[in-house]
Amino acid sequence: MEYAIYVPSFGSSLGDPSVLVSLAVAAEEAGWDGFFLWDHVVVPEEPVVADVWVTLGAVAARTSRLRLGPLVTSLGRRRPWKVALEASTLQRLSGGRLVLGVGAGVPQDYSPFGERASRAGAMSEGVELLRALLSGAEVEHRGALFEVSGVRFAPVEVPIWVGGNWPRSSPFRAAEHAAGVVPATFGPDGLVVLSPEDAARLKADFVASGGPDDGDVVMWGGGVLPEEVKEYEAAGVTWMLTDGGAQELDELRAFVAAGPPRSGV
Repeated sequence: MEYAIYVPSFGSSLGDPSVLVSLAVAAEEAGWDGFFLWDHVVVPEEPVVADVWVTLGAVAARTSRLRLGPLVTSLGRRRPWKVALEASTLQRLSGGRLVLGVGAGVPQDYSPFGERASRAGAMSEGVELLRALLSGAEVEHRGALFEVSGVRFAPVEVPIWVGGNWPRSSPFRAAEHAAGVVPATFGPDGLVVLSPEDAARLKADFVASGGPDDGDVVMWGGGVLPEEVKEYEAAGVTWMLTDGGAQELDELRAFVAAGPPRSGV
């Protein structure tokens, strides 16, 4: 099991990119395996938002071991060729530590700008196009949503984790192009921690949708205790993401500094 800090990039504290970079540096020093950020353009009633790609560039420059990336970026909102260039640049800057999480996106990032929020096809077609652009081959693509002609980027390997609101969005779009799956399950109070049994069903859905048998299964862990880890590992979970349930920045800093759960086992 690998453990990562997973935090939003908005608000009076976490909307400050220097704060996010300092948290990433502290996470690496404390032994965490990864540092991942939410990716939004607009957050209702919260004007302070840090751009994820700019922030992750700074994180890459200040760290040397952490895996990092956006969880998740929308290929309908951020066009695949722009994401490919950003991902290629960040992968080279980080020395191969980027993991690219992609999803369909949420209406708050589309509707204020007059764009259609329901671009489900952008997920599967977008990931396929992303993979082609990052392959180093010359790309000719004529799809339902995107067109690319005569474009060639430098070849860069970037693992892609596909997101979705499980089980509503199962089977996962673009699973056949993915290295892993990062689900989101929501209850009345927000994100829900899935049980090991649910995690096993999630992995089965992902594989049935074309995902690799040995692909990453990435879970939001909430307050998962160290003694539960083996049950999740047996279910196929490879990464556990958490913010420690912290409500204030000082709490979050203390949680990060304490290190991942395995350090206390």
